Amino acid sequence: MAAIVLVHGWGYDARLWDAVRARLDAALDVALIDFGYFSAAAPAPSFKGPVVAVGHSLGAVWWLTQSAIPWRRLLCIDGFPRFTAAEGYPGVAPRVLERMRRQFAADPAAVLADFHARCGAPAPAADANAAQLADGLVQLATLDGRATLAARLADVWALAGTDDPIVPRALTEAAFAGLPAGHLEWLNAPGHALPMTAPGHCAAWIERLAS
Repeated sequence: MAAIVLVHGWGYDARLWDAVRARLDAALDVALIDFGYFSAAAPAPSFKGPVVAVGHSLGAVWWLTQSAIPWRRLLCIDGFPRFTAAEGYPGVAPRVLERMRRQFAADPAAVLADFHARCGAPAPAADANAAQLADGLVQLATLDGRATLAARLADVWALAGTDDPIVPRALTEAAFAGLPAGHLEWLNAPGHALPMTAPGHCAAWIERLAS
């Protein structure tokens, strides 16, 4: 079986997946990528073949816009192919993210505290790396994986909460409208951190689709 590679979203680190990993079959080959938001960034590991890619939030669009690690399936949790609005695409207004970037530059701790409160899951127990987090906000503002998604609809699955304050349901529905039947699953749960608030469901979903 291909390796399962887990990538976290903005404002978290690889520990986002701790409860999910604890519930995955121990025989599975599971690897983590950490963007260094709460540590020094490390280079992504190399893999022998295409992986089962799992991305939370920003991690999903990261998979859609990078080419160094080939994937055979992409599992998006609380994810999107683009975060900000564009013509014909109902994302978050760019001015909202630009305001967040300005506020983060002035008071990173306050912005992180507000973000984690809205997500409904606590912050990592480590000092924040403000420079890496600022870079992550730039990625949220600019990354666009819609072309890759359109080219590989049959290889992509999405799991989303019905009451996500960061990625509204309308955005999820529009972003993944082209997926085949059954590839978009809704979980009746609040918040924007399903790997932490619904780890059992996430683990079972990953195992089912990684086989």
